[in-house]
Amino acid sequence: MQIPPEHSPNWSRQEWDLINVTELFKCKPAIMKKAERFLEELRSALAEELVHHSGPFPAETDLAKGQIARGENHKGFPFLSLDLPQKFSKTEFFTFRTLFWWGHYLGFSLILKGPELDNWVRPLKERRGQPEGNGVFISRHANPWEWEFNGENFVRVSELSPQDIESLADSLQYVKLMRVFPLCDQTFLQLDWKEAGLQTFRDLMQCVLK
Repeated sequence: MQIPPEHSPNWSRQEWDLINVTELFKCKPAIMKKAERFLEELRSALAEELVHHSGPFPAETDLAKGQIARGENHKGFPFLSLDLPQKFSKTEFFTFRTLFWWGHYLGFSLILKGPELDNWVRPLKERRGQPEGNGVFISRHANPWEWEFNGENFVRVSELSPQDIESLADSLQYVKLMRVFPLCDQTFLQLDWKEAGLQTFRDLMQCVLK
């Protein structure tokens, strides 16, 4: 879809068609509310899971409350995100983030940074080809908060050698593992966000557990 420059003297037929579309804006509040409810269900399930989880969580990691954020313009599109567990500081990240990005995907990611990075990378090198690594991608972007899912920013972890993973972590000084469910995929209609999120959390944690 190519929209003419904003300084064009007249409306194009495509622009005229689009400014007469109202259905999307009528339905958007209900869609976002439904997505938020799915994230609330996942938040509750993760909190219950974490009560019994003996993962390598840094001190002061939030394992119970979590945070749901909502925005209207991530690269032009609305989004919802959930962080649980979560630990953010200038030198340390440990978060499992769920991102619903309108027009793009539902993604689950584990973002790790800090003094324990080597200890998380070591098991990842050994388990990159195990079942828990199926459909898991690793970020190779300098910014851990880049979410554009393409071949430049992400690569399947199973396609990398142990040396590749170690070099990537050394250069970036963080690791971000991600599993994505595209919104355009027909299977998304029946996707259970809670079950998909729980399973991905278990799989990604298994990838980095000692």
